[in-house]
Amino acid sequence: MSTATDGSVPVPPTAVQLRAMRLAAQHVGHRGGTPLDVVQHLHALQGQDLGQSLWAVGARALGMTRADVRAALDRGDFVRSWPMRGTLHVLHADTLRTILSLTAERTLRGLTRRARELEIDDALVGRARDATIAMLQGGRSLGRDDVFARWRDAGIDPAGQRGYHLLLHLSQQGLVAWGPTGRVGQELVLLDEWAPATEPVPDHDEALRRTLVGYLRGRGPATESDAAHWTKLPRGDLRRARAAAGDTIEDLGGGLLALADRPEPDPAQLTRAHLLPGFDEYLLGYADRTGHLAPEHAHRVVPGANGMFLAMVVHRGQVVGTWRTTERTRDVRITVTPFAALSGAATRAVEAAAGHVGRFLDLPVVLQVLDPAT
Repeated sequence: MSTATDGSVPVPPTAVQLRAMRLAAQHVGHRGGTPLDVVQHLHALQGQDLGQSLWAVGARALGMTRADVRAALDRGDFVRSWPMRGTLHVLHADTLRTILSLTAERTLRGLTRRARELEIDDALVGRARDATIAMLQGGRSLGRDDVFARWRDAGIDPAGQRGYHLLLHLSQQGLVAWGPTGRVGQELVLLDEWAPATEPVPDHDEALRRTLVGYLRGRGPATESDAAHWTKLPRGDLRRARAAAGDTIEDLGGGLLALADRPEPDPAQLTRAHLLPGFDEYLLGYADRTGHLAPEHAHRVVPGANGMFLAMVVHRGQVVGTWRTTERTRDVRITVTPFAALSGAATRAVEAAAGHVGRFLDLPVVLQVLDPAT
């Protein structure tokens, strides 16, 4: 589409082309496939909020339901853990192990000061590890509160942020992950029991290659800065990854990289609307988000300093509003707040997108489009 083959400098894609290419790479609005197909294609999806992460998968395989995605978690098809940036993601267990081989040491170094403030040392982490193995081994799973209660019984105080930080330490060791869904949220499991490795963790350069290729497969075109932001890997490691990938990765010009075998974008995608969850990879997968979200509207998607990202209305590849749901016994109310008045075509596209959410939740939809945000 934009890569020169005669040795000349490639002409980067236009802004419209870039959005179409990224929608295709992200599988936004894709039909068919399984929850595992989506997760493996994206390599890892942000998963701070369980409910939002379920829809992040559903929005990329239209036709599946929330029950389908929960069942995949309950089978161990994929897990939720902290592979990088201290941020929860949904990903296959083997992918988790590979990414941790690159990021865990750096993540734990970054926690040193906070661990010292919380009086967490190697001895305490070791005690928490032993207690956690004892309570979960044999295929058992427990919710966070139950794990914390068992820690208290073992003389480990999880009060304040100590419990969270101990879990984060154990996750970086590859000991625990969030597995099956429970009555509320997910339950913790021993990773190697719940989802045994199907292949050995690759060597360092191969792990780098797989991580960069996986990132670009689900997000390209993207820049090295985008990849560094997403992985938090040093630039030198990303350059080694690119060298290891060879001709698998193409330079599209303007610093943009993409896989040589990337899908061809569907022009019709840019006529559709998508109701994407908060924390979605379509926005958070990039350091530079201005191509998808106009800077003057950024505060409407991130309304404060608490790191929350609201669910987004996307039309023609651009974020044009936010939305929220209220689930009731008989239906789900979807309320859309656009940044500016929607055209008739855009409104119809949003109505179609709301229908996809309703089918995912297995509930009839009542849609309300509010006046533009002021």
